[in-house]
Amino acid sequence: MLQATILLLIVSIWFPGAARIGGTDGSLSFLLALFCAVVSVTCYGDIARRLHRTEAVLVTAVLTTAALIIVFSLLSMLYAGNPIRTFRAVFAQIFAFAIIPAVAAISTRPKGSEAIDRIVTVMIIMSVVTSCLVSIGLGDARFADRSEGYFKHSNQLGIALSAGLPLVAAMLVASRRYRILLLGCLLVVLLGLVKSGSKTNFVVGVAGLGVFFGLYSVYLVRRRQAPVSILAGVAIAPVLLGTSLLALRSLNPRAYELLSTQASGGETHSMISRSRLWSISIDLGLAHPFIGVGAGQTVGDIAPHSHNLFIDYFRTLGVPGVALITIIVVLVTAYLIGAVLSALSGDDASEESRKTNVMVLGSAVAVLNYIVANQMSDSFGPSTAPFFWLPLALLVFYRGVQRSTQAEQGENKAPSFNAALQVFEY
Repeated sequence: MLQATILLLIVSIWFPGAARIGGTDGSLSFLLALFCAVVSVTCYGDIARRLHRTEAVLVTAVLTTAALIIVFSLLSMLYAGNPIRTFRAVFAQIFAFAIIPAVAAISTRPKGSEAIDRIVTVMIIMSVVTSCLVSIGLGDARFADRSEGYFKHSNQLGIALSAGLPLVAAMLVASRRYRILLLGCLLVVLLGLVKSGSKTNFVVGVAGLGVFFGLYSVYLVRRRQAPVSILAGVAIAPVLLGTSLLALRSLNPRAYELLSTQASGGETHSMISRSRLWSISIDLGLAHPFIGVGAGQTVGDIAPHSHNLFIDYFRTLGVPGVALITIIVVLVTAYLIGAVLSALSGDDASEESRKTNVMVLGSAVAVLNYIVANQMSDSFGPSTAPFFWLPLALLVFYRGVQRSTQAEQGENKAPSFNAALQVFEY
Protein backbone atom coordinates (compact mmCIF):
# COMPACT_ATOMS: atom_id res chain seq x y z
CA MET A 1 0.00 0.00 0.00
CA LEU A 2 2.80 2.42 0.94
CA GLN A 3 4.74 1.62 -2.23
CA ALA A 4 1.68 2.18 -4.43
CA THR A 5 0.97 5.49 -2.69
CA ILE A 6 4.52 6.79 -3.11
CA LEU A 7 4.41 5.83 -6.81
CA LEU A 8 1.11 7.70 -7.22
CA LEU A 9 2.67 10.64 -5.40
CA ILE A 10 5.57 10.71 -7.86
CA VAL A 11 3.14 10.71 -10.78
CA SER A 12 1.03 13.49 -9.26
CA ILE A 13 3.93 15.89 -8.53
CA TRP A 14 4.51 16.25 -12.28
CA PHE A 15 0.94 17.51 -12.76
CA PRO A 16 0.26 20.01 -9.95
CA GLY A 17 -2.08 21.97 -12.21
CA ALA A 18 -4.10 18.88 -13.03
CA ALA A 19 -3.88 17.19 -9.60
CA ARG A 20 -5.97 19.83 -7.88
CA ILE A 21 -8.91 19.66 -5.49
CA GLY A 22 -11.07 22.72 -4.93
CA GLY A 23 -8.99 24.80 -7.33
CA THR A 24 -5.73 24.45 -5.34
CA ASP A 25 -2.73 23.26 -7.36
CA GLY A 26 -1.06 20.11 -6.05
CA SER A 27 -3.71 19.39 -3.42
CA LEU A 28 -3.99 15.74 -4.48
CA SER A 29 -0.21 15.41 -4.11
CA PHE A 30 -0.42 16.87 -0.64
CA LEU A 31 -3.14 14.40 0.43
CA LEU A 32 -1.01 11.50 -0.84
CA ALA A 33 2.00 12.97 0.95
CA LEU A 34 0.01 13.31 4.16
CA PHE A 35 -0.98 9.64 3.97
CA CYS A 36 2.64 8.57 3.38
CA ALA A 37 3.82 10.79 6.23
CA VAL A 38 1.29 9.38 8.71
CA VAL A 39 2.01 5.75 7.76
CA SER A 40 5.81 6.00 7.62
CA VAL A 41 6.40 8.36 10.57
CA THR A 42 4.45 6.07 12.92
CA CYS A 43 7.01 3.32 12.31
CA TYR A 44 10.02 5.64 11.93
CA GLY A 45 11.67 4.39 15.14
CA ASP A 46 11.88 0.87 13.75
CA ILE A 47 13.06 2.21 10.38
CA ALA A 48 15.80 4.33 11.97
CA ARG A 49 17.19 1.28 13.79
CA ARG A 50 17.67 -0.47 10.44
CA LEU A 51 19.55 2.46 8.91
CA HIS A 52 23.26 3.00 9.29
CA ARG A 53 24.06 5.38 12.13
CA THR A 54 25.20 8.19 9.80
CA GLU A 55 22.05 7.94 7.66
CA ALA A 56 19.83 7.78 10.75
CA VAL A 57 21.48 10.88 12.23
CA LEU A 58 21.17 12.78 8.94
CA VAL A 59 17.51 11.88 8.45
CA THR A 60 16.65 12.69 12.07
CA ALA A 61 18.47 16.05 11.91
CA VAL A 62 16.87 17.03 8.59
CA LEU A 63 13.36 16.03 9.67
CA THR A 64 13.76 17.80 13.01
CA THR A 65 14.84 20.98 11.23
CA ALA A 66 11.93 20.64 8.79
CA ALA A 67 9.57 20.24 11.76
CA LEU A 68 10.91 23.47 13.30
CA ILE A 69 10.31 25.26 9.98
CA ILE A 70 6.72 24.00 10.07
CA VAL A 71 6.29 25.30 13.64
CA PHE A 72 7.70 28.75 12.81
CA SER A 73 5.58 28.88 9.65
CA LEU A 74 2.39 28.10 11.54
CA LEU A 75 3.25 30.66 14.21
CA SER A 76 3.73 33.26 11.49
CA MET A 77 -0.01 32.98 10.73
CA LEU A 78 -0.51 35.27 13.72
CA TYR A 79 1.02 38.26 11.91
CA ALA A 80 1.16 37.33 8.22
CA GLY A 81 -0.75 39.50 5.78
CA ASN A 82 -2.23 36.41 4.12
CA PRO A 83 -2.31 33.58 6.72
CA ILE A 84 -3.41 30.97 4.17
CA ARG A 85 -0.17 31.37 2.20
CA THR A 86 1.85 30.22 5.22
CA PHE A 87 0.79 26.69 4.33
CA ARG A 88 3.03 26.88 1.25
CA ALA A 89 6.09 26.54 3.49
CA VAL A 90 4.33 23.90 5.58
CA PHE A 91 3.45 21.79 2.53
CA ALA A 92 7.05 21.95 1.23
CA GLN A 93 8.33 20.47 4.50
CA ILE A 94 5.50 17.92 4.83
CA PHE A 95 6.88 16.26 1.69
CA ALA A 96 10.08 15.53 3.64
CA PHE A 97 8.12 13.50 6.21
CA ALA A 98 6.22 11.78 3.39
CA ILE A 99 9.10 10.84 1.11
CA ILE A 100 12.23 10.17 3.18
CA PRO A 101 10.73 7.79 5.81
CA ALA A 102 8.51 6.14 3.16
CA VAL A 103 11.46 5.37 0.86
CA ALA A 104 13.45 4.13 3.86
CA ALA A 105 10.55 1.90 4.96
CA ILE A 106 10.12 0.47 1.46
CA SER A 107 13.85 -0.18 1.10
CA THR A 108 14.04 -2.19 4.34
CA ARG A 109 11.31 -4.61 3.27
CA PRO A 110 11.93 -7.83 1.31
CA LYS A 111 12.91 -7.02 -2.28
CA GLY A 112 13.44 -3.42 -1.22
CA SER A 113 16.03 -2.81 -3.93
CA GLU A 114 13.53 -3.79 -6.60
CA ALA A 115 10.99 -1.39 -5.12
CA ILE A 116 13.53 1.46 -5.22
CA ASP A 117 14.26 0.61 -8.85
CA ARG A 118 10.55 1.04 -9.55
CA ILE A 119 10.60 4.46 -7.91
CA VAL A 120 13.54 5.54 -10.07
CA THR A 121 11.87 4.08 -13.16
CA VAL A 122 8.62 5.98 -12.50
CA MET A 123 10.61 9.17 -11.97
CA ILE A 124 12.31 8.69 -15.35
CA ILE A 125 9.04 7.80 -17.10
CA MET A 126 7.36 10.94 -15.76
CA SER A 127 10.32 13.09 -16.84
CA VAL A 128 9.99 11.69 -20.35
CA VAL A 129 6.18 11.93 -20.45
CA THR A 130 6.23 15.54 -19.28
CA SER A 131 8.94 16.43 -21.80
CA CYS A 132 6.91 14.84 -24.60
CA LEU A 133 3.76 16.73 -23.57
CA VAL A 134 5.71 19.99 -23.53
CA SER A 135 7.30 19.26 -26.90
CA ILE A 136 4.07 18.46 -28.72
CA GLY A 137 1.95 20.92 -26.74
CA LEU A 138 -0.85 18.71 -25.44
CA GLY A 139 -3.31 19.86 -22.78
CA ASP A 140 -2.02 22.67 -20.60
CA ALA A 141 1.53 22.06 -21.81
CA ARG A 142 1.27 24.57 -24.65
CA PHE A 143 4.55 26.01 -25.87
CA ALA A 144 5.42 29.45 -27.24
CA ASP A 145 8.88 30.44 -26.05
CA ARG A 146 8.35 29.51 -22.39
CA SER A 147 6.38 26.47 -21.32
CA GLU A 148 5.26 25.67 -17.82
CA GLY A 149 3.83 22.26 -18.73
CA TYR A 150 1.38 21.40 -15.95
CA PHE A 151 3.21 23.59 -13.43
CA LYS A 152 2.33 27.20 -12.71
CA HIS A 153 5.62 28.63 -14.02
CA SER A 154 8.23 27.49 -16.54
CA ASN A 155 10.96 27.72 -13.90
CA GLN A 156 9.19 25.03 -11.89
CA LEU A 157 9.10 22.74 -14.90
CA GLY A 158 12.79 23.44 -15.50
CA ILE A 159 13.67 22.56 -11.90
CA ALA A 160 11.76 19.27 -12.13
CA LEU A 161 13.48 18.26 -15.38
CA SER A 162 16.95 19.34 -14.25
CA ALA A 163 16.51 17.23 -11.09
CA GLY A 164 15.39 14.20 -13.11
CA LEU A 165 18.12 14.48 -15.75
CA PRO A 166 21.01 13.05 -13.63
CA LEU A 167 18.86 10.06 -12.64
CA VAL A 168 18.26 9.27 -16.31
CA ALA A 169 22.01 9.59 -17.00
CA ALA A 170 22.85 7.35 -14.03
CA MET A 171 20.46 4.63 -15.18
CA LEU A 172 21.89 4.92 -18.70
CA VAL A 173 25.40 4.27 -17.39
CA ALA A 174 24.46 1.68 -14.76
CA SER A 175 22.15 -0.42 -16.94
CA ARG A 176 23.54 -3.14 -19.17
CA ARG A 177 20.24 -3.36 -21.02
CA TYR A 178 17.95 -0.78 -22.58
CA ARG A 179 20.83 1.64 -23.13
CA ILE A 180 19.49 2.83 -26.48
CA LEU A 181 16.08 3.40 -24.90
CA LEU A 182 17.61 5.28 -21.96
CA LEU A 183 19.74 7.37 -24.32
CA GLY A 184 16.55 8.34 -26.12
CA CYS A 185 14.97 9.23 -22.75
CA LEU A 186 17.95 11.44 -21.93
CA LEU A 187 17.61 13.31 -25.22
CA VAL A 188 13.86 13.74 -24.76
CA VAL A 189 14.31 15.21 -21.26
CA LEU A 190 16.98 17.56 -22.62
CA LEU A 191 14.52 18.63 -25.32
CA GLY A 192 11.86 19.27 -22.66
CA LEU A 193 14.37 21.37 -20.73
CA VAL A 194 15.13 23.41 -23.86
CA LYS A 195 11.46 24.00 -24.55
CA SER A 196 10.71 25.01 -20.97
CA GLY A 197 12.51 28.27 -21.77
CA SER A 198 14.06 28.43 -18.28
CA LYS A 199 17.58 29.74 -18.87
CA THR A 200 18.79 29.05 -15.34
CA ASN A 201 17.58 25.49 -15.33
CA PHE A 202 18.90 24.81 -18.82
CA VAL A 203 22.37 25.85 -17.61
CA VAL A 204 21.95 23.92 -14.34
CA GLY A 205 20.70 20.82 -16.15
CA VAL A 206 23.43 20.74 -18.79
CA ALA A 207 26.14 21.64 -16.25
CA GLY A 208 24.82 18.96 -13.89
CA LEU A 209 24.98 16.44 -16.70
CA GLY A 210 28.59 17.49 -17.29
CA VAL A 211 29.36 17.12 -13.58
CA PHE A 212 27.86 13.62 -13.51
CA PHE A 213 29.78 12.37 -16.54
CA GLY A 214 32.91 14.09 -15.24
CA LEU A 215 32.58 12.25 -11.92
CA TYR A 216 31.89 9.01 -13.76
CA SER A 217 35.05 9.52 -15.82
CA VAL A 218 37.07 9.95 -12.61
CA TYR A 219 35.33 6.82 -11.32
CA LEU A 220 36.52 4.86 -14.37
CA VAL A 221 40.04 6.34 -14.32
CA ARG A 222 40.56 5.34 -10.68
CA ARG A 223 39.58 1.79 -11.54
CA ARG A 224 41.53 1.79 -14.82
CA GLN A 225 38.42 0.74 -16.69
CA ALA A 226 37.14 1.50 -20.19
CA PRO A 227 39.92 3.86 -21.39
CA VAL A 228 38.33 4.00 -24.84
CA SER A 229 35.03 5.14 -23.34
CA ILE A 230 36.81 7.86 -21.37
CA LEU A 231 38.60 9.18 -24.46
CA ALA A 232 35.38 9.02 -26.46
CA GLY A 233 33.56 10.91 -23.70
CA VAL A 234 36.20 13.65 -23.65
CA ALA A 235 35.86 14.03 -27.42
CA ILE A 236 32.07 13.88 -27.48
CA ALA A 237 31.41 16.24 -24.53
CA PRO A 238 32.12 19.48 -26.48
CA VAL A 239 30.05 18.16 -29.38
CA LEU A 240 27.09 17.48 -27.08
CA LEU A 241 27.41 20.91 -25.50
CA GLY A 242 27.45 22.55 -28.93
CA THR A 243 24.48 20.45 -30.02
CA SER A 244 22.53 21.50 -26.92
CA LEU A 245 23.23 25.16 -27.63
CA LEU A 246 22.22 24.76 -31.28
CA ALA A 247 18.99 23.06 -30.18
CA LEU A 248 18.32 25.93 -27.79
CA ARG A 249 19.03 28.44 -30.55
CA SER A 250 16.68 26.81 -33.05
CA LEU A 251 13.88 25.75 -30.69
CA ASN A 252 13.96 28.67 -28.26
CA PRO A 253 15.66 31.73 -29.83
CA ARG A 254 14.54 34.04 -27.05
CA ALA A 255 16.17 31.97 -24.31
CA TYR A 256 19.33 31.57 -26.40
CA GLU A 257 19.66 35.33 -26.96
CA LEU A 258 19.17 36.10 -23.28
CA LEU A 259 21.67 33.41 -22.30
CA SER A 260 24.20 34.75 -24.82
CA THR A 261 23.76 38.27 -23.44
CA GLN A 262 24.40 37.06 -19.90
CA ALA A 263 27.42 34.99 -20.97
CA SER A 264 28.96 38.01 -22.70
CA GLY A 265 28.64 40.11 -19.53
CA GLY A 266 25.59 42.07 -20.59
CA GLU A 267 22.56 42.73 -18.41
CA THR A 268 19.20 41.24 -19.22
CA HIS A 269 15.78 42.24 -17.95
CA SER A 270 15.52 39.08 -15.87
CA MET A 271 18.84 39.71 -14.11
CA ILE A 272 17.95 43.34 -13.40
CA SER A 273 14.54 42.33 -12.04
CA ARG A 274 16.15 39.57 -9.91
CA SER A 275 18.62 42.05 -8.40
CA ARG A 276 15.81 44.46 -7.59
CA LEU A 277 13.71 41.65 -6.14
CA TRP A 278 16.58 40.46 -3.93
CA SER A 279 17.25 43.99 -2.72
CA ILE A 280 13.60 44.52 -1.76
CA SER A 281 13.43 41.10 -0.07
CA ILE A 282 16.57 41.76 1.99
CA ASP A 283 15.17 45.12 3.07
CA LEU A 284 11.95 43.41 4.20
CA GLY A 285 13.99 40.86 6.13
CA LEU A 286 16.05 43.59 7.80
CA ALA A 287 12.84 45.38 8.74
CA HIS A 288 11.60 42.20 10.50
CA PRO A 289 14.85 40.38 11.39
CA PHE A 290 13.51 38.03 14.07
CA ILE A 291 10.09 37.01 12.76
CA GLY A 292 10.03 37.95 9.06
CA VAL A 293 6.89 38.99 7.22
CA GLY A 294 5.33 35.53 7.46
CA ALA A 295 5.89 32.23 5.68
CA GLY A 296 4.83 32.07 2.05
CA GLN A 297 4.03 35.78 1.77
CA THR A 298 4.46 37.50 -1.59
CA VAL A 299 6.99 40.25 -2.24
CA GLY A 300 4.33 42.94 -2.45
CA ASP A 301 2.78 42.94 -5.90
CA ILE A 302 6.11 42.11 -7.57
CA ALA A 303 6.57 38.35 -7.21
CA PRO A 304 5.19 35.38 -5.25
CA HIS A 305 8.63 34.70 -3.73
CA SER A 306 12.19 36.05 -3.69
CA HIS A 307 13.67 33.67 -6.30
CA ASN A 308 16.43 32.75 -3.86
CA LEU A 309 16.18 30.10 -1.16
CA PHE A 310 18.13 31.88 1.58
CA ILE A 311 16.84 35.39 0.87
CA ASP A 312 13.24 34.15 0.81
CA TYR A 313 13.53 32.42 4.17
CA PHE A 314 15.20 35.50 5.65
CA ARG A 315 12.37 37.67 4.31
CA THR A 316 9.56 35.39 5.44
CA LEU A 317 10.83 33.89 8.72
CA GLY A 318 13.72 36.19 9.64
CA VAL A 319 17.00 34.98 11.12
CA PRO A 320 15.47 31.75 12.56
CA GLY A 321 14.14 30.82 9.11
CA VAL A 322 17.37 31.40 7.20
CA ALA A 323 19.32 29.61 9.96
CA LEU A 324 17.09 26.52 9.75
CA ILE A 325 17.17 26.26 5.96
CA THR A 326 20.94 26.80 6.02
CA ILE A 327 21.28 23.87 8.44
CA ILE A 328 19.39 21.62 6.01
CA VAL A 329 21.46 22.73 3.00
CA VAL A 330 24.79 22.39 4.86
CA LEU A 331 23.92 18.95 6.24
CA VAL A 332 22.76 17.66 2.87
CA THR A 333 25.70 19.17 0.98
CA ALA A 334 28.25 17.69 3.39
CA TYR A 335 26.50 14.32 3.16
CA LEU A 336 26.42 14.24 -0.64
CA ILE A 337 30.11 15.25 -0.85
CA GLY A 338 30.98 12.36 1.45
CA ALA A 339 28.84 9.98 -0.59
CA VAL A 340 30.46 11.05 -3.86
CA LEU A 341 34.00 10.72 -2.46
CA SER A 342 33.16 7.26 -1.15
CA ALA A 343 31.76 6.23 -4.54
CA LEU A 344 34.88 7.44 -6.31
CA SER A 345 37.32 5.79 -3.91
CA GLY A 346 35.52 2.50 -3.19
CA ASP A 347 36.10 -0.86 -4.86
CA ASP A 348 33.67 -2.65 -7.15
CA ALA A 349 33.42 -6.24 -6.00
CA SER A 350 30.39 -6.93 -8.17
CA GLU A 351 28.13 -5.51 -10.86
CA GLU A 352 25.61 -4.59 -8.17
CA SER A 353 28.15 -2.50 -6.25
CA ARG A 354 29.09 -0.72 -9.50
CA LYS A 355 25.45 0.15 -10.09
CA THR A 356 25.11 1.38 -6.51
CA ASN A 357 28.12 3.69 -6.86
CA VAL A 358 26.80 5.10 -10.14
CA MET A 359 23.37 5.74 -8.64
CA VAL A 360 25.02 7.49 -5.69
CA LEU A 361 26.67 9.86 -8.18
CA GLY A 362 23.41 10.41 -10.09
CA SER A 363 21.22 11.07 -7.05
CA ALA A 364 23.88 13.35 -5.51
CA VAL A 365 24.01 15.48 -8.66
CA ALA A 366 20.18 15.59 -8.75
CA VAL A 367 20.13 16.99 -5.19
CA LEU A 368 22.89 19.46 -6.08
CA ASN A 369 20.98 20.63 -9.17
CA TYR A 370 17.94 21.45 -7.05
CA ILE A 371 19.95 23.41 -4.50
CA VAL A 372 21.74 25.43 -7.20
CA ALA A 373 18.54 26.09 -9.18
CA ASN A 374 16.85 27.46 -6.04
CA GLN A 375 19.34 30.29 -5.87
CA MET A 376 17.60 31.95 -8.85
CA SER A 377 14.56 30.02 -10.07
CA ASP A 378 12.51 29.08 -7.04
CA SER A 379 12.46 29.34 -3.24
CA PHE A 380 11.67 25.78 -2.11
CA GLY A 381 8.03 26.06 -3.12
CA PRO A 382 5.56 23.22 -2.52
CA SER A 383 5.36 22.41 -6.25
CA THR A 384 9.10 21.73 -6.55
CA ALA A 385 10.06 20.60 -3.02
CA PRO A 386 9.43 16.88 -3.83
CA PHE A 387 12.18 17.12 -6.45
CA PHE A 388 14.60 17.80 -3.60
CA TRP A 389 13.32 15.31 -1.06
CA LEU A 390 12.96 12.40 -3.51
CA PRO A 391 16.58 12.45 -4.85
CA LEU A 392 17.77 12.95 -1.26
CA ALA A 393 15.82 9.87 -0.13
CA LEU A 394 17.33 7.89 -3.02
CA LEU A 395 20.82 9.15 -2.09
CA VAL A 396 20.31 7.99 1.52
CA PHE A 397 19.23 4.55 0.28
CA TYR A 398 22.09 4.07 -2.18
CA ARG A 399 24.64 5.40 0.31
CA GLY A 400 23.36 2.88 2.86
CA VAL A 401 23.72 0.04 0.35
CA GLN A 402 27.19 1.35 -0.48
CA ARG A 403 28.19 1.22 3.20
CA SER A 404 26.89 -2.35 3.56
CA THR A 405 28.80 -3.46 0.46
CA GLN A 406 32.02 -1.83 1.64
CA ALA A 407 31.62 -3.43 5.08
CA GLU A 408 31.16 -6.86 3.48
CA GLN A 409 34.26 -6.31 1.35
CA GLY A 410 36.23 -5.39 4.48
CA GLU A 411 35.06 -8.57 6.23
CA ASN A 412 36.03 -10.69 3.21
CA LYS A 413 39.49 -9.13 3.09
CA ALA A 414 40.11 -9.67 6.80
CA PRO A 415 40.32 -13.51 6.70
CA SER A 416 42.68 -13.34 3.71
CA PHE A 417 44.88 -10.86 5.55
CA ASN A 418 44.95 -13.02 8.67
CA ALA A 419 45.79 -16.09 6.59
CA ALA A 420 48.68 -14.22 5.00
CA LEU A 421 50.01 -13.26 8.46
CA GLN A 422 49.89 -16.91 9.53
CA VAL A 423 51.90 -17.92 6.46
CA PHE A 424 54.60 -15.38 7.35
CA GLU A 425 54.62 -16.59 10.95
CA TYR A 426 55.50 -20.09 9.78
